[in-house]
Amino acid sequence: MARIPCKDTPSSILAYKDEVIRRLQYESQFIGWILIAVVASAVFLLKCLQHCCSPLSFHQEEYWGQYRSCEKELFNRTAEVHAKVLAASNVKHFFGFVALNKEEKEMVTEYPVEEVQSSPQWNEITGVYLYRENKGFPLYSRLHKWAKKVIGNGTDAESKEMALLAV
Repeated sequence: MARIPCKDTPSSILAYKDEVIRRLQYESQFIGWILIAVVASAVFLLKCLQHCCSPLSFHQEEYWGQYRSCEKELFNRTAEVHAKVLAASNVKHFFGFVALNKEEKEMVTEYPVEEVQSSPQWNEITGVYLYRENKGFPLYSRLHKWAKKVIGNGTDAESKEMALLAV
């Protein structure tokens, strides 16, 4: 029926038109539900395999998650303060003064910022991170790795991180 143009459809076939449309709808819904079931099963299996193939124990993985969450929260709060103080410094340099409220004035005096981090430092702590250890000690994030002065050693794992960014 799909090969016959609508205006040239024989009347004997028109009687089956509703049945064909209904069957196509059933088939498309069936295929859709099968696709949803396959994707859900694949996600479930991947989550199970992720825990089975992880080099971390259950408790260490829980700690890693806690660490990353705390690091992200502290980094974001500190970055916000740093950006605000640096912006206030730049505005003051441009205008000769800056209009700050009491809380911001205290923040500017408490946390003096003179320089921003260079691009190589940002590049070292930014990006996808795959868990690894260095001399038996865990490195929980790229920032942790940078703080321990392990970054930039040209390991294969680091090139994997960068390859993931390139994809």
